Amino acid sequence: MTFEKFETFGLMKTLVDAHTMGVHTAAALLRDCGYRVIVAPLDIEAALDKIISESEQRKILKWIKENRITRISFSYRLDSERAVELMGRLVHVLKVNGYYGTVGAQVRSICFAGLKSACDRIDQEYEGHICTFRGGESAEETLLTMGIPSKKIPKKIKEGCQYDKDLIKFGEEIIYAGEYKYIDVPERNKYPEYGTLNDTLELRLHNNYKSEFQPIIRAHSGPYSESMSREDCLKEYKNWCCELAKVGLLDILSVGSSQLSQSHFGENWGTRPNGGGVPVNSEAEYIDIWKAARPMLVRTYSGTKNIQKMAEIYERTINIAWHALSLWWFDELDGRGPNPLYTNLQEHISTIKYIARVKRPFEANVSHHFAFRGCDDITYIVSAFLAAKLAKKCGIRTFVL
Repeated sequence: MTFEKFETFGLMKTLVDAHTMGVHTAAALLRDCGYRVIVAPLDIEAALDKIISESEQRKILKWIKENRITRISFSYRLDSERAVELMGRLVHVLKVNGYYGTVGAQVRSICFAGLKSACDRIDQEYEGHICTFRGGESAEETLLTMGIPSKKIPKKIKEGCQYDKDLIKFGEEIIYAGEYKYIDVPERNKYPEYGTLNDTLELRLHNNYKSEFQPIIRAHSGPYSESMSREDCLKEYKNWCCELAKVGLLDILSVGSSQLSQSHFGENWGTRPNGGGVPVNSEAEYIDIWKAARPMLVRTYSGTKNIQKMAEIYERTINIAWHALSLWWFDELDGRGPNPLYTNLQEHISTIKYIARVKRPFEANVSHHFAFRGCDDITYIVSAFLAAKLAKKCGIRTFVL
């Protein structure tokens, strides 16, 4: 794959897919290598959702032509069947209009990032002509797979990836040895409050296991499929919760709720896109999830508006293990919520004071969001320190980071 000086990368996702971190990270990496990057605006994301329409196809082609895009990367982290369908339609539209697949075509390469099952299908269907990303790639590996010449990758990126390589090697050694398969589930101290509405993160940590101290283990999950109804998604998720509780390997279940659960809880969703995750929309549904997940502790995302109201709902329904608030994020800054930044900070500070009053732990879901968006190490550390200082001033006694 020959790269020219004039290359322009166009990064695309659909409007329905709320996952933005991969797109922002890839854009930052490519810009660090000196390339021009155009991230698809909301109208193009919406057009990609409806790419079956000729008028929406024309919008996409016009965007590609006007921005002189020569390399396209498409991200879709939701339903695998839909991912393969959208990729097929995008490639077809580009080919039949002469934008891709012929000598001298404007678009010289296409990449896809998504779930492993979708990547496997696309690898097979396009025989490797479309490179795929499953989510575990290092920064250097991502750039090389996209065809960026090694000499164009900054030294700081290569050096920063050494830690990732060592970590992957460590994990591979554990997996290949296979000894974990024969380890029994540790016996827990089932204290009086264990698995009840009076159970807490602190109690779980202090009592822990009957043998030596071991970390408490959390997993984040939430099914999504465009082919399933909201009710069927909830039913499947409750089955997941029951299975995870029965196996006994987890201490904490993190509910991967949908974007609409965070932004429009309790409202009539109508035809709004779900954005991935389990579509919880009532207090009764959260109570059902908590009952199915017992004796695990349960937690979930905060709201992106009415933030204190949502925190109060989580207290009433899932006995939330700890609250996580984003302070600077999940608002107008990153498009994940409706609040202007100042309003967002006001709502968060008010909510942190409420969390302190109910004596619940608080997580500052802040510094890694700065990092995801390409901040330097100083910003990462300072944002975490400021969030911790704020939490203490608001009365928080247990801080999760």
